[in-house]
Amino acid sequence: AEKLTRPEFRPRALFEQFKITVLATTDDPVDDLAPHAALAADESFTGRVIPTFRPDKYLEAGRPDFPALTDALGEAAGVDVSTYDGYHEAMRTRRLYFRDHGAVSTDHAHIDPGTARLSDEDARRLYTAARAGDIGADDAVALRRHMLGDQARLASEDGLVLTIHPAVLRNHSDEMFEKFGADVGFDIPVAVDYVHHIRPMLNDVGHHPNFRTVLFTIDETVLSREIAPLAGVYPSVFAGAPWWFIDSPDAILRYRRAVSETLGYTRTSGFIDDTRAFCSIPARHDMSRRLDATHLAGLVAEHRIRLEDAQELVTTLPDQQPREVFRLGAAGEKN
Repeated sequence: AEKLTRPEFRPRALFEQFKITVLATTDDPVDDLAPHAALAADESFTGRVIPTFRPDKYLEAGRPDFPALTDALGEAAGVDVSTYDGYHEAMRTRRLYFRDHGAVSTDHAHIDPGTARLSDEDARRLYTAARAGDIGADDAVALRRHMLGDQARLASEDGLVLTIHPAVLRNHSDEMFEKFGADVGFDIPVAVDYVHHIRPMLNDVGHHPNFRTVLFTIDETVLSREIAPLAGVYPSVFAGAPWWFIDSPDAILRYRRAVSETLGYTRTSGFIDDTRAFCSIPARHDMSRRLDATHLAGLVAEHRIRLEDAQELVTTLPDQQPREVFRLGAAGEKN
């Protein structure tokens, strides 16, 4: 606490000390993003802080507050959301607002990555039922999967990269939830089936030149069995960094070994951090670079890759690769 009062431990000072070039926040679709606009206009701040569109709760049609949430979305977009078509237009409007304020991606973390489509008539009917607070659990799931597919369609229009972090059962312990509230731990992985769940999405927009998605998992087996083969054949699919086992050196090495034979390195996201602890960022990135070097050195020692290729990869993976995957532009660009 005492250190945080010193000038060298202020957020901007640490931002510069850590040599962060791009930091993305996670933001509600109705946020006005005023702090982002202020930073972008501040000539004294040379770093780049961008928003990320996170619409999860606006897709969960079974939530008791779904009517209030959609009302707020409509108000922020200036669109009547009493119909599904209006809701869809409000989503389009808010995504474009985020993109115009620097966003490069959207983030989605549902219990499954389902994208099965409904007929237009069924989607409208279920949305009306959800707005009235009269939708069953199965129908709510079906509508959410349809709406995630709609997010993919919108991504093919506006170019925002769609990232998916599915299959986590949060607040597993009732006792801890009642004592401390939501999202303080006891988040446990559940089985995920990317192959079948995102097939509708990929058949819909997977070959669209403007669509791009990055798939994450906390189940290591999914990387080699599902994500790597999908990213190996679909030009729009990339394998995300090892989310949530990101702090385990052995797991990160297993990740590289599990996907590299199938994908190489240009079909991965590069190392991107996902932390709530600002001061962990340099340690995590340093560890990732060291482990990539360890992995590549092993391939050189086994005569499976040339030294000059390994030297190039170890330089491009931590910086150039994320820039290309997330369309961040060249180094030094603020907006």
